[in-house]
Amino acid sequence: MSLRFATEPRTPRRLLGRQGAQDLLSRRMPWIMGSMALWALLIFLRLIWLQGVEHKRYQAKAEQQHTLVVPIPPIRGELRDRRGEPLAISIKVESLFADPRVFYPDYKAGRGEERQWGNPDRKAATEVAAKLAPILEQTKGQVLDKLLKKKTFVYLERHLAPLKVGAIRELDLEGIEFQPESQRFYPRGSLAAQLIGFTNIDGLGQLGIEQTYDKQLAGLKGELIAPRDAHGKLLILQENYSQMPVNGASLQLSIDASIQHIVEDALEEGVRLSHPHTAYAVVVDPQTGEILALAGTPTFDPNHILPKKFRNRAESELSAGEREELRRELERQKAARRVHAVEDVYEPGSTMKIFTAAIALEERKVRLGERIDCLAGRWLYNPKMPPITDTHAHGVLTFEEILWQSSNIGAAKMGTRLDPAVHYQYLRKFGFGDATGLNFPGESSGRLIAPDRWSLPTQYTFSYGYGLNTTPLQILMAGSVLANGGKLMQPILVQRIYNDKGLLLKEFKPTVRGQVLSEETANLMKETLKGVITQGTGRRAQLDNG
Repeated sequence: MSLRFATEPRTPRRLLGRQGAQDLLSRRMPWIMGSMALWALLIFLRLIWLQGVEHKRYQAKAEQQHTLVVPIPPIRGELRDRRGEPLAISIKVESLFADPRVFYPDYKAGRGEERQWGNPDRKAATEVAAKLAPILEQTKGQVLDKLLKKKTFVYLERHLAPLKVGAIRELDLEGIEFQPESQRFYPRGSLAAQLIGFTNIDGLGQLGIEQTYDKQLAGLKGELIAPRDAHGKLLILQENYSQMPVNGASLQLSIDASIQHIVEDALEEGVRLSHPHTAYAVVVDPQTGEILALAGTPTFDPNHILPKKFRNRAESELSAGEREELRRELERQKAARRVHAVEDVYEPGSTMKIFTAAIALEERKVRLGERIDCLAGRWLYNPKMPPITDTHAHGVLTFEEILWQSSNIGAAKMGTRLDPAVHYQYLRKFGFGDATGLNFPGESSGRLIAPDRWSLPTQYTFSYGYGLNTTPLQILMAGSVLANGGKLMQPILVQRIYNDKGLLLKEFKPTVRGQVLSEETANLMKETLKGVITQGTGRRAQLDNG
């Protein structure tokens, strides 16, 4: 027996529910897919923006948070005397700096130089300041102010002593780091201090050779990118230099340290005996123009520009008495730093008679042995003018005796035999009225007026050294004309410049500025002037060995 069941075909089940819901999905699907595509496009565009356009900004922001840019000064070149003895060197020291961002928990770097600092963690900064202050010999408030400055790099103290460095390293303070630097040191102390000069805390030349040749001595600064480790400590490695420093050149000077020492001792003795306001001396090689010594009083020690009590202190922190003491100290230093031989001008007086006689001899307006009446020490050359007088009542003197006895009347009579224009041109040839070419800061040119501005007594007074202004160095270089065959030399302070590898970069050779006198006249004057110390007014200057 078999059974059969009749069945009707079934309607397929709707997978998504009712017909209305399916239709609704069909209508919304393009919008959903479009929104998803748009969202994906926006994400893609954002990635392009961040990875492309904004990449450098975010990279810089990350570097600001995880690295610190530390400036690295180069080692300043040395100064040596003509024999190679060091006069100024640079020694390695450590300077202490802070990264104040450590004490600003909410610090955020913005676009470019924009930064959001937020509020500082004053408690943490105060604890660090309390530990550092006694070592740095500063008040806690002074250190705290520096730690909370809104900067990424702040010096706490430059050029620390080794004991201070060791004590601070033991503290192992977060945000406190050391930077290697070089400090200028002058091994001979005050020797030739005015000539050499000194540098400030940043290594910039402030006086003398240090200032004149600052660019060559200084070199080029470098830059170091210091990353932080997991504990926030800086990793300062040579490999991190983004720009290597270039050390400065070294200069070999013309001065001789031994001669300089002798000259300074002689000046000190002269000041002790005569108590002048100041005294100065220059020693030059007349054949080359090289300055072998240059000194003046008072002087100073460039290793100690300010007394210790005034260092790292603002003027507002000083008492009234300390401020007055500091003012006097700065005035004393100002006087001590003056290089009198090149900065001071004065009426040369009797030394000018040498040049008057030489010009008259060169122009054949006078001859050796010629006798000139000095009128018993008083010459009324014009009834309307004061007379020219001598300290002694000399009668007739020879050309040579006028120089030996330093007669104003005799010099004036020789000088007024010259045509004013010729007289003036010779004075200019001797270097009067112009800078010497020494290339030294503060050098004066003196004052020499042209003949069209001369009054009646001008040529008379010029002849024995009044009415014009000169510097001591001008007089010395003019006097050297008589010692080297009539040639005016340019003074030299620097002989050679070497790079930091010892290779010669530049050499300064003797330079003749002009032929002022014939060699014959120069030699005649040289022989004549010997009588000043053997028979005339300069007997005390005669050397024991003749």
